[in-house]
Amino acid sequence: MDTIQVLKQVSVFDGLSAEELNSIANICENRSYKANELIFAEKSEGKEIYIVTKGQVRIELSIQGKSDHATIHRVGKGELFGELVLVNQGTRSGTARTETDCETITIDGNALLALFEKNERIGYVVAMNLASLLATRLRKTNLQLIACLLWE
Repeated sequence: MDTIQVLKQVSVFDGLSAEELNSIANICENRSYKANELIFAEKSEGKEIYIVTKGQVRIELSIQGKSDHATIHRVGKGELFGELVLVNQGTRSGTARTETDCETITIDGNALLALFEKNERIGYVVAMNLASLLATRLRKTNLQLIACLLWE
């Protein structure tokens, strides 16, 4: 798998040059997971972000007072998850679990932030793209919440 080609397809890296993408590729690691494998747990400490290169991952939230989880999002090939670690380092807001056998490109969040400090243009472009991605996800969540409230 050509990591740079994958990075080119991920919206948060739109607008970066080949050289800048290469800088990010240098801090990437390929990982494989079996179906139904835990990638990270809600409320666990986290520092990596992930790009799915094969398979599908579901993002789950625990439901207070219940033993099961609610799937709030599914992430497929070419999509990013775990990105909130770039904005708010700390505990994970959800659980990531594979639905199928999966492969990811994993990027250490601290290494990426260090790269942003070293190359402010990369940091600026990724920050703007990340803000756009998060705004889109927030709008979608708002619409889903409204739909749920209308059904009550």
